[in-house]
Amino acid sequence: MASASAPSRDDHLVGTLNRRPALREATSDDRPSSKRDAVLLGATSFCGDGVYDIAGRFLGWLDELVLDTYSGRIAYALMSGGGFLGTEFFAIPWSAITVDRVYRRCVIKIDLERLIDAPGLDGDLLPRMADPDWATKVHAYYGCEPYWE
Repeated sequence: MASASAPSRDDHLVGTLNRRPALREATSDDRPSSKRDAVLLGATSFCGDGVYDIAGRFLGWLDELVLDTYSGRIAYALMSGGGFLGTEFFAIPWSAITVDRVYRRCVIKIDLERLIDAPGLDGDLLPRMADPDWATKVHAYYGCEPYWE
């Protein structure tokens, strides 16, 4: 039997909603970096990570990055979050996302209340994201330039 002072398996989750996550370990040596040094992360390193607003509040999880195969650009980050009827999915235009270089996480300039009213992804996700009318509305909603322009 564990003692009362021993940490619980879930203690790391207590009070994490508004707390910044721990820094990720650097994957390079400890050389001083210059502005020209590239810090590269694999796309899968973000999958399953939290997505936050600019105030540091948790919004959901990044499930995958969606590529436009014609341009080779990242078009959207597919984010999931809890809703009243279960998991909801949001296609966030990649140009609306910044990467927090310190914590290496995705940050979007939108608050939870505005995110809830974002254009939905009813039905098949990828065909919906490929619809030019829907894509134009989504980019306008997030206040960013469409990736194809």
